[in-house]
Amino acid sequence: MTRRLLVIIVGILSCISVQAQHWLGLSSSNYAGTNALFLNPAHAADSRHKLYINLIGNDFFLINNYLRYDAPYSFISLITNSVSQKYRSERGLIIWKDSYYAERLNGKPKHFHTGGDLRGPSALFSFKDNRFAIALTTRGRYTLNLTDVSEETARVIRYGTNLVELQSKDFTNQTAKLSTNGFVEMGATFGAVLADWDKDFLKIGVTVKRLVGVYNVHANMQDADYRINVESLNPEREFILASKLQATYGYTTEEAFSNLGLNPQFLFGNRSAGGGWGFDLGAVYEYRPDVQKLKIGGPRGGRHHDPNKNKYKYRISAALTDIGAIRYKNLNYVREIDVDPPAAQFSYINFNSLPSSGAAIDAVNRSINVRPADTPRGWTVGLPTSFNASFDYHHKNRLYVNALWVQGLRGKNYLDIKPQSVFAITPRYETKWFEVSTPLAMVDNYRVFTMGLATRIGPVIIGTDHLGGLLDIGKPQGLDFYFGLYAPFFHRKPDDPNKCWYQPYEKSSRRKR
Repeated sequence: MTRRLLVIIVGILSCISVQAQHWLGLSSSNYAGTNALFLNPAHAADSRHKLYINLIGNDFFLINNYLRYDAPYSFISLITNSVSQKYRSERGLIIWKDSYYAERLNGKPKHFHTGGDLRGPSALFSFKDNRFAIALTTRGRYTLNLTDVSEETARVIRYGTNLVELQSKDFTNQTAKLSTNGFVEMGATFGAVLADWDKDFLKIGVTVKRLVGVYNVHANMQDADYRINVESLNPEREFILASKLQATYGYTTEEAFSNLGLNPQFLFGNRSAGGGWGFDLGAVYEYRPDVQKLKIGGPRGGRHHDPNKNKYKYRISAALTDIGAIRYKNLNYVREIDVDPPAAQFSYINFNSLPSSGAAIDAVNRSINVRPADTPRGWTVGLPTSFNASFDYHHKNRLYVNALWVQGLRGKNYLDIKPQSVFAITPRYETKWFEVSTPLAMVDNYRVFTMGLATRIGPVIIGTDHLGGLLDIGKPQGLDFYFGLYAPFFHRKPDDPNKCWYQPYEKSSRRKR
């Protein structure tokens, strides 16, 4: 029996998707542009950019408490095909062994979180002397949360059914919870300076987001007893026999995914499986003891704020992000059912060579003898709501140190997207066209320590919040990598001395003619 069958039985099916991290090396930068808005929408106002255009960006993130990467070569050499000849076959193929994933066995439930954040074309525009700003953002977010997995079931997922050690053995009181999501997000942000009293500066921001559900598979195996048996007529084939299976599972149909498109019927109409609205709220306070020293002369005299300069000694930020939910309620494309069969058998014949996820779902339904399409029902998925707070200290010149705290606020509902609570300290060197930072963080709900490295060179962003995962340092339990490409347009003073350059945040004293 293939390992894909085991993944399907637990509910992962053929879609192992991905959950976004926080871009720790960049999100607190004064030159992060639209990328800073996902952490706090108030960063839109008083931006160092007149116009910031995000072209493309993506993040891949994975963390778990079960497997450690223990290969003799790094993950980055694996994905770049730069593994040395010592670990290649005679045909030049990279040698991979199951033992390269070391198990962490302690009898406790296992979890697995992975995800991605595709940041599409977006723009931030400052106006009214940099006092106000608006932004439009687009994202594709895809997440997987696998939690409360009994250790025995985690091993079955890991090794499949052909490991002799797991065969002909009773597994009782097994549990597992799965939630996978893929959705499109379109956001509109407004930021404004609320107070500018020289040394004290306050700005606020809000983002309204339209959410469109594209894909969802979820399962809650509340209590299961099963064993792996070997077929008597074909010893090379195994099957799973469940004597108890109390569970709930649901999914969106293949038709819902095929309707994906940037048209009103999909984004706001009845062509998607589900939709909803989300909100971000934030505020930023800056203490500016030397603001007078940072003013520059204007074309007609006087001293004025320079919109290209950072003016604070320290900055305090707070925000609530991802308030809201996606409601999968289009019964043409959603299915959910509670199951408690007297017995169920998952055989090799039913699950071998499945051409699509729809065929895999049909195989599960046949094995349990259910028809979810007869009584369709919907469900709601909560966004990864979190409270974010940061303290950014300007040490001197271009050196900064940032402290970031992200606390997830979602409860134990397995359907909700689980935010990862994080605490990070990030020193950085920051200029207009170059930046480098090294985030030091406690991730995975403060359970794992990681060190990252990020850089911004011209219009290119490259970074990781988990450098050990890419370089195979200390048997890592996760990895993270992000990149971005953008076009910045900075503020500039007027070229013509007869044109006034108005002082930001203050009413102009220009005389009428």
